[in-house]
Amino acid sequence: MADLAKIWFESRTELKTRDIFDAKGQLNDNGTGAVYVYFNENNEALYVGLTSRHVKARLYDQTSPHKQKLWWGQWQTMRFLQISDDMDRQILEFLLILAYAPTCNQKPKAKNLDELLPN
Repeated sequence: MADLAKIWFESRTELKTRDIFDAKGQLNDNGTGAVYVYFNENNEALYVGLTSRHVKARLYDQTSPHKQKLWWGQWQTMRFLQISDDMDRQILEFLLILAYAPTCNQKPKAKNLDELLPN
């Protein structure tokens, strides 16, 4: 299921470079909420997250200021998908954490579905 979510996510998003991210108005983020993934130069997922606002707003949150995290200086590209429903964002975020196994997520921890849902 997680791998299908990853394929679905990637088919509906495009890689955005740091230059596009930094440029004003270039993300085409309408602020209705999103799930996002940041990747390093080897296209390995560093961090999967969600927001109920603009993606860039996570840079300045008091509880999670992304630009102060170690991984922030390491990302080269990112993807995001706007999803207005909170529960849908949470489900997709969890599935993408399972699929990508990002190195910098602290919670929820990336888990093996067989361990999470034993027979």
